[in-house]
Amino acid sequence: MQRERIFHLIEESQFLPELPENISQILNILKEPIHVDIDLLIEKVSKSSELNALMLANLNSGYFQLKKEIKTIKEAIVYLGMETVQNLLIFYITRQLFPTTNANCQRTFNMRKYWKHVLGTSVASCMLASQIKIGDKYKLFSYGLIHDIGIVALDTCLPKLLDEITKKVFNGVHQIIAERIVLGGITHGDIGAWLCRKWNIRDDITNIVEFHHLPFSAKANAKEVQLIYIADVISSEYYERLLGVNLNHDINNKVIESLGLTNEQIQAVIRAFPKELEKVAYYYSI
Repeated sequence: MQRERIFHLIEESQFLPELPENISQILNILKEPIHVDIDLLIEKVSKSSELNALMLANLNSGYFQLKKEIKTIKEAIVYLGMETVQNLLIFYITRQLFPTTNANCQRTFNMRKYWKHVLGTSVASCMLASQIKIGDKYKLFSYGLIHDIGIVALDTCLPKLLDEITKKVFNGVHQIIAERIVLGGITHGDIGAWLCRKWNIRDDITNIVEFHHLPFSAKANAKEVQLIYIADVISSEYYERLLGVNLNHDINNKVIESLGLTNEQIQAVIRAFPKELEKVAYYYSI
């Protein structure tokens, strides 16, 4: 099968990171959010000084607008909730594991620019949740940060294929269609879900990663998947305009109805989105 060939190429690229033992232990602890031993999680994260520092620095960046400085992971759990902290830990673990994209002037794809789309998905999901008063905005924000881990894997392990996809996008081909053409029928969602399962990452996160372009395929945390889907569309259109690409991304009306949103609410989010994203990008130094 073509998908197995792509997964094999990723593994054989020698750029797919191996999980250090301490990180593997953290991910195993995070697998069952309801039964997490908080003290054990805090102990393991604290032993990874770089991960601990990265988490605290970003939590105190200003975007989360917490009433006090967060000095420990335990305080973060109290203020943001266990699942949000777990999601953020997973995001920062992936940022640590994957090397910084090689600044090759010959590359077509630019991860630094794409990161703005990833952040935009987080921002738009929070704005949508505020419109309909459902969902935990911090948790949704953390889902948005993780949702495109498949793109990160492609950029690191198979950059030439990602560049081929990007060239097709610049020529007016929808990204998902371009991915199916270049990757033989699969997408970054399939690759991301494969990586999540390989690393034993929680099922709700795997659902977000796998189905954010197929919102009715998710059998669990469906509303969150649907919110991320709409947020991804809003952010994609903005990101593509920054690249000088104007593709039409229609939002599935059934998803809008399922969430109880209106087109007027979505348009309000779209209008306010650029300013909100720029504010968040400032906090994240993008």
